[in-house]
Amino acid sequence: MKITLLLTALAITFAGNSQSLTQANEAAIGENVTMYVCDSMDAYAATQGTGVVWDYSTLVGITGQTRIIGIHDPSTSINASSFPTSTFEISAGTLFSSFYTSTATERMSQGFVFNGLLLGEVVAIFNVDEAKVMDYPFSNGSTLVDSFEGQLNYALSGTPQTSAITGNIHTSVDGQGTLILPGSTSFTDVIRYKTIDSTYANVFLVGDIVIIRNQYEYYDLANTNLPVFTHTSLVAQGIGSTTPFSSQTRILSSIEADNFLTINEVKTIEFDVYPNPATNEITLHGDFSSNAVATIYDQSGRIISSHILSNGNNLNVSSLEAGIYIVHVQTAGFIAKKTVIIQ
Repeated sequence: MKITLLLTALAITFAGNSQSLTQANEAAIGENVTMYVCDSMDAYAATQGTGVVWDYSTLVGITGQTRIIGIHDPSTSINASSFPTSTFEISAGTLFSSFYTSTATERMSQGFVFNGLLLGEVVAIFNVDEAKVMDYPFSNGSTLVDSFEGQLNYALSGTPQTSAITGNIHTSVDGQGTLILPGSTSFTDVIRYKTIDSTYANVFLVGDIVIIRNQYEYYDLANTNLPVFTHTSLVAQGIGSTTPFSSQTRILSSIEADNFLTINEVKTIEFDVYPNPATNEITLHGDFSSNAVATIYDQSGRIISSHILSNGNNLNVSSLEAGIYIVHVQTAGFIAKKTVIIQ
């Protein structure tokens, strides 16, 4: 049984006063930037090459939502013992951390920590084979493919678990041009660093799933060592399935948007499923409307059952086989999904 887990931490590269990313222009420990969380927009995946334009001038922000991307001394991290050889840590609040070393010729990743998805907090340690994320210098047209191997630490029902992991990563600088952000803010001679990665592990009670990250980081090379814009999408689905059981897009901009959504206007809802893992019954807890519907899917996307939540938020799952299922809730035009493990 295999699971692919996302290398969720931003594989942030650093820009300096040249068009090539090098060890000499990496950001220093202590540097940080405040980024504004924005609503979803096109990733411009096909906009590649030289002299291109990425137009995000119509971004819509989410009121009150920011993240600070910072560079830290890994020896001060709560997970320092897991990454003893790392020389810098990159984090975005409590969402994730990534651990790295670099030389004049390359940057290597020793692993990452992230919260959320299926397993709560997970610590991925590349202690068998580190992941190379960049050959220096890295500039427009540069590409790299590498693999990694190690262990994954997590917990199920409060019980610590460790699984072996393998994975692969594909990085590139796939474009150079103009980035347009809100307020008629234009960054010229920007380069875009692209990452596609996946991590495979044998996870107890889970089954075969894949989680894939596609991430774009934009750098104003002449003025800053940290990204001015990032666009990240995460998709988790069963192996061989075309129906994701979890997906999200996160856009962070260094320039605040002109227009905003409140949290309640964002087309998603928050709800909890417990217990998880479960055996006989699950309970859904959230702010549901009277006509809210919960649908349970298996990993292939097949509907197992549907429930009107006004009849009660407790769902009987005793007849389900052990494995991963997706609980999809639709209420008052808002949609959200959660995964649940059935033992």
